[in-house]
Amino acid sequence: MAGDRFAKLKPVASQVQMSAGDQPVVVPKGRVGNRVDVALVEPAKQMELRYNLSGVTVRSIPSRAGRAVAAITPLASGSPNLRVVMTVSGDTVLNIECPMRRGISEQACVAGRVPHLRARGELPLSRAVIVVQFNLPRT
Repeated sequence: MAGDRFAKLKPVASQVQMSAGDQPVVVPKGRVGNRVDVALVEPAKQMELRYNLSGVTVRSIPSRAGRAVAAITPLASGSPNLRVVMTVSGDTVLNIECPMRRGISEQACVAGRVPHLRARGELPLSRAVIVVQFNLPRT
């Protein structure tokens, strides 16, 4: 969905926290590598997932040293029309692109300010993919 350069990556979400409505929801082991079903006690109109990702990054070539991009899709599944808001945090985040949006002008979709950037507007789950450009931390 985000391009061939991400095809061989094996993403893992850790430190997963979830809430439905205003209630916390237990995520088994707080880690998601493959499908995990989480049952809600009661229906909710809004869910929030917070997590750290690994295995989603490739070097941005050609670009300056230390630059990378990450492809991110939601952890949630459901109706393809489910509306998703995607946010990334970090002092090194530079830009967000929405490659599944139609038209070049719509693909540049960053909103907000560092360290909290988001994809502008809601994305339908079926097209909720963002590519985040950032600087790798210096070691």
